[in-house]
Amino acid sequence: MKKMGEVYGPVVGTYVGPTQPIISVCGHEAIKEAMLNDDLSGRPELAIMMARTFGEGLGIMFVMGQFWQEQRRFTLRHLRDLGFGKTSIEDQMMGEVGDLIKDIENKSQSDPKKIADFKGIFQVSGINILWAIIAGERFQGHDPKFQELLGANELFFRTGKVFQSIFPIPVFLLKRLRFMRKFIGMKGELMEPIQKFIKKTIEDHRHRNMSDDEACDFIDVYLKEMNKQKAENPSTNFTEKQLISTIIDLFGAGAESTSGSIGFALIHLIRDQEVQQKMQMELDQISGEFFPTLNHRSSLPYTEAVLMEAQRCSSIAPLTVPHYAVKDTKLQGYAIPKGSLLSLNLYAVFQDSKYWKDPEVFRPERHLNDDGTKVIKSEHFNPFGIAALIKKFRFEPVPNEPLPSLDPTNGFTLGYQGFKAVVTPRP
Repeated sequence: MKKMGEVYGPVVGTYVGPTQPIISVCGHEAIKEAMLNDDLSGRPELAIMMARTFGEGLGIMFVMGQFWQEQRRFTLRHLRDLGFGKTSIEDQMMGEVGDLIKDIENKSQSDPKKIADFKGIFQVSGINILWAIIAGERFQGHDPKFQELLGANELFFRTGKVFQSIFPIPVFLLKRLRFMRKFIGMKGELMEPIQKFIKKTIEDHRHRNMSDDEACDFIDVYLKEMNKQKAENPSTNFTEKQLISTIIDLFGAGAESTSGSIGFALIHLIRDQEVQQKMQMELDQISGEFFPTLNHRSSLPYTEAVLMEAQRCSSIAPLTVPHYAVKDTKLQGYAIPKGSLLSLNLYAVFQDSKYWKDPEVFRPERHLNDDGTKVIKSEHFNPFGIAALIKKFRFEPVPNEPLPSLDPTNGFTLGYQGFKAVVTPRP
C-alpha cells in the first residue's frame, strides 16, 4: 500500500471482483480528512470479524449506526465509572507491574547467566488490568485455563492476515471453501474457548443474587441494564451475545495492543543501550528510589519521547479498523462511491520521510524541543509499566547472539517476536 501511494498518490482505488471498491489511504492529510468525514465512518460487515461474534454484527469495534452509538456510549460511561482511564486504577496497574517485576526477577535469578525469556510475558498483566474492571477478579499466571485462554487469543491474532482480512468475502463462502479461510487466516473455532470462558463468567455473576446497589464490575452493570431493558423491550440490543462480543473486543484488542507495545519498546531499549541509560538517568532524577507514576509524566519528557518513538517505529496496528463509505462522498478531491471499503495506512505516515527525517532510525529526540525539556506534539499514550521496568532493571543483549529482532510477527495486529535478554537489577 505504501509503495502504491508513492507511485499513484495518497488515495488509491482498486477493485475486488467487478463491483467492490477498496480504497488505500496513505498520506497524513488524506487520513486526517478521512477520519473527519462522517460519510466514511461506517464499518463493513466482514466475515472474519463476525466470526469472533457468533457470525453476527455485534460488539463495539466493527459495528456502526445507532446500535454502535448506544452500545459504545453505555460501555464507555460505565468503564469510566469503574475507574478505566482514571488515576484510581493506577494502584492496580502498579500492583500488576510489581508482579511482572517479580516474574522477571525469578526468570533472571534462575539462570546462571541472568538470561530471561520474554515471550508472552506481558499479556498476563494487561489482561488482568482489563479483567478486573470487566469481571472484578484477576488471574494467576500459572492457571492452566488462563494459559489456554492466552494461547487462543495469541493464536487468533497471529494467524490472521491484516490486509487480506478486509476483503469482502461472503460468510457462506468462508463456511464452505477452506482455501478462502486459509487466504485470510480465519480460524473461527479459535474464538470458542474465549466465548465459553466469558459465558461461564457471566453465569457465575448471575448466580451471585446481587442487589441493585452491589454492581461492582462491567458484567454486573451490563446484566442489570439487560434485565431492565428486556422487561421494557424484548427486542433490546442488550443481550448476552452482545455482552460477550463487547468483552471480546475489550479483552482481545486491549491485551494484544498493550503487550505488543511494551514488547517492542523493550526491544528498542535493548538494541540501544545509550537511550536506555538516558531514560534511567531521567527516571532516577525525577522519581528517586520509587517507581514513576502518571503524576510524574510531565517531568519525564525523555521517557515519554522514548515510548512515542517506539510506537512510531514499531506500530502494532499498521492499519486502522476498516472504514466504509455510507454514501457517495469525496476524499482529497477523488470520488468515493457508496459501499467502498477504506484501509487507512498509519504505517505509511509513521515512515514518511516528508515528516520524519531518517524514519527508519530510532531517535527519541525527534519528539522533544531543542533543549529536551518538553515533548512536542504529544499523542495520548499511557506508559503502563515499561518505565518501572527500566528503572528497576538493566536489560542487555545476550552475548554472542544476534540482537532481538524488530521484524514483527504478522496477524490482525503486529506482534513482537519472542526474545531473550540479560537482566540485572539496578542499584
